[in-house]
Amino acid sequence: MAPITKLDIVKIFLRSFYIQSTWNSERLLGLGFCFCLIPVARKLFKSESELIDFLNRHLEFFNSHPYLSTYALGAVTNIEQQAIQKNWQDKRPITVFKTRIVGPLGAIGDTLFWQIIRPAFGVLAIAMLFLFGIWGSLSYLLLYNIPHFYVRIKGLIDSYIKGFDVVRELSLRGAKKYFDGFKYFASSILGVAAVVVIKKILDTPFLWTGALIFLLSGVISFYSMRRAKLTIDMLIVFVIFSSIIIGLMV
Repeated sequence: MAPITKLDIVKIFLRSFYIQSTWNSERLLGLGFCFCLIPVARKLFKSESELIDFLNRHLEFFNSHPYLSTYALGAVTNIEQQAIQKNWQDKRPITVFKTRIVGPLGAIGDTLFWQIIRPAFGVLAIAMLFLFGIWGSLSYLLLYNIPHFYVRIKGLIDSYIKGFDVVRELSLRGAKKYFDGFKYFASSILGVAAVVVIKKILDTPFLWTGALIFLLSGVISFYSMRRAKLTIDMLIVFVIFSSIIIGLMV
C-alpha cells in the first residue's frame, strides 16, 4: 500500500466536480462517487482482485448534495486506509457508513444551498444587474462560489482527517447555527435588493406596469397553488405567459 499524498487529495477534489456527470436513476451518484476515488484505489491496491472488490464496493447506490459529497469522499478515503492497516476481514462497515450519511448530506446541502444561499445570491444578482448591467450579474458567479468552494474544500479535508468521526458534524441540529446565520444574511440581501428594485421602478415610469402585472401574477399563482386548482405544469405555463406580457408592456 502506497501512502495517500496531498496530490491524491487534490485529485479527488477536482474529480468531485464531475460526480453528477454519470447520474442515473438506479444508483444516482454511485458511479460518480467511484470515479472520484479511483486515485485512491490506485494507491491502496496493487492486486487485481482487491481493486475489483474496491470498485464493486463503491459502485453501489450513493446519493448526497453534490457539494457535500466531499465529506463522504474524504471519510471513505480515511476508512479504506484504516481497513488495510488494521487488516479488516469484513469491509461492510464502509458500506454502512456511506449509507448512513446519505440522508444528512442531502438534507443539510439542500437546505443550505438550494433553499437559502442560491435564492439569496440570485436576488442580489438581480439587484446588481439593475445597478451595473451585465457586470453586476457576473457578481453571482463570484459570490455564490465562495461558500460553494469553501464547503467542498472543508468537507474533504475535515472528513479525511476524522474518518468515521465526521458523522458528528453531519446533523441537522449541528448545522442549525449555519442555517440561522445564512437566513439572517439572506434576509439582509433581500432587503437591499428590494430597495434597489423599488428605486429603479420609481425612476423608470414604464416599469410600473410590468411590476404591477408581475405582482398580480404572483398573487394569483400563490392563491391557485394554495387552493390546489393549478398544477405545477400549468403554473409554469402561466408564468411564461405572464413574462411575455410583462416584456410587451415594459
